Amino acid sequence: MEFYGLKSKKEEAQIKSYVERLDKFHLPIIVDKKHFSKLLNIREMELGYILKQLEHKYYHTFKIKKKSGGERIINAPSKKLYTIQKWVLNNILDNITFSEYAMGFVKKKSIVDNAKVHLNKNCVLNVDIKNFFTSIKRNKVFGLFYYYGYTNYVSYILSRLCTYNDYLPQGAPTSPIISNIICFKLDKRLSGLARKFNASYTRYADDITFSSNYSIFGMLKMINKILGEEGFRINESKTRILYKHQRQEVTGLVVNKKVHVNKKYINSLKQEIYYCKKYGVHSHRERVKDESSFYKEHIYGKVEFVKMVDKELGEKLFKELDSINWES
Repeated sequence: MEFYGLKSKKEEAQIKSYVERLDKFHLPIIVDKKHFSKLLNIREMELGYILKQLEHKYYHTFKIKKKSGGERIINAPSKKLYTIQKWVLNNILDNITFSEYAMGFVKKKSIVDNAKVHLNKNCVLNVDIKNFFTSIKRNKVFGLFYYYGYTNYVSYILSRLCTYNDYLPQGAPTSPIISNIICFKLDKRLSGLARKFNASYTRYADDITFSSNYSIFGMLKMINKILGEEGFRINESKTRILYKHQRQEVTGLVVNKKVHVNKKYINSLKQEIYYCKKYGVHSHRERVKDESSFYKEHIYGKVEFVKMVDKELGEKLFKELDSINWES
């Protein structure tokens, strides 16, 4: 579809319909690859090359250790591709709404907001989605852009730029918001199921939580069925049903009586700060065999996490960190 030159009445009607559909959702009009390259301020030939060589030239793949053990594969886009993906994020994806039950990767929402929903309940059910991002395939991403009004060809270009080897790459700036948009139906179905069991429901990326003052063990079978129908699988090894007499955690925060960071986590962090001050940073790292490249940033990140939940304690720990001689 091109907008240049004389048009027949049929073509004019198609163009008008196309513009109206996109305008309805406040989305930018993209005619074709040539037009899109102008919007991106790059040459059409360069955009074509990126589309062809995406996996081979425009991603850096590496692994990071998970807290729960194992490794997470990160596919980080190159600077050029990242810039393009940010354009798609800022101009298209940020204008598309998603479920109120999505708590992760959402402006003005945090793990604290997610945890508060499940505060002081008799029963908390935690379910983890296995291989969350890689379970979201390119055809679903294509369907997203097509649903909101883009042509087949433009939807192909956009979905190609936002996926890696046919799935959402963990590392692209577009992946979190795309996952939330695509999970709209999943959130709707699971929240509906929660209402039937007088339960609360939230989803923080791949972490699904239900909570209630009634028994919700019977939900598991239906949760599994709904996830399967939506293209996902439960990570059974991470499924937890926690009762009031146990320590109930939601996305790493304790929710029994008030939302707070696990005491074990706090004590471990305090101990680490103490050893850095007593023995020196380098000696401490040698003792615990820490070889990470960004140790200081890692520790500050931990304290930032604490401050997000407990401001007073977080500020106290920051003062402790600031007093460390990081060159020692």
